Amino acid sequence: MGKGIGCKIYESCGRDCTHCGAEEAKKKAKKMKPRKTTIFEGEQAEKLAANNLPNYETYKCPVCNGFVVDRSVLGIRIFNFCKNCGQALETEVAKELERGRE
Repeated sequence: MGKGIGCKIYESCGRDCTHCGAEEAKKKAKKMKPRKTTIFEGEQAEKLAANNLPNYETYKCPVCNGFVVDRSVLGIRIFNFCKNCGQALETEVAKELERGRE
């Protein structure tokens, strides 16, 4: 059952994989705050700084580190979920950012 098909949550649960799929969906449905960071991090950020190039702030998914923000003429918009892994995201962060600009 669960163990034979590569159960991700329980090592030897003895349950079918639909239970494990539901558990994973519950975890992803719980909204998490996007991580505020720069586009490039670590060594790449150091290389940009050495060449005096800008490294813009952005928001990334706390689970998979994918970009979750859309910048346009209308302002900054954080997606309701990560398009890479499906994690639900809090969108109040962008509203706070817009209030700070006023």
